[in-house]
Amino acid sequence: MSKIDLTLVRKTLIDEQVSLTVDIQNERDQLQQHVEGNPDVFDLADKRRHQEIAASRLSLMNQRVEQVRAALKRLDEGKYGICARCDKDINPERLKAIPYTTFCVSCQEQLERANR
Repeated sequence: MSKIDLTLVRKTLIDEQVSLTVDIQNERDQLQQHVEGNPDVFDLADKRRHQEIAASRLSLMNQRVEQVRAALKRLDEGKYGICARCDKDINPERLKAIPYTTFCVSCQEQLERANR
């Protein structure tokens, strides 16, 4: 992987992990405030909708944290930037855009088509 600065990648991934961890805690705090501060019977539907949205956001953020952690592990193991499906190098531009990606564009497209 000579076309991408792995030190910069590590810093980017760690920064993303820290940012997501803060966002997750903020989302949890807001959800708790909403639950405690909204006892009105007429607002139950709004309360439920807010809880579902917050739960969905938390799930997505937790998934992203796991992806970032996995990317850091691949970096430590010397496997960063190698497609988990075809073992070819992932395009450096793709890694710059999505530093935690696991698949090259071709394999990602194949997986998305198969999951439709």
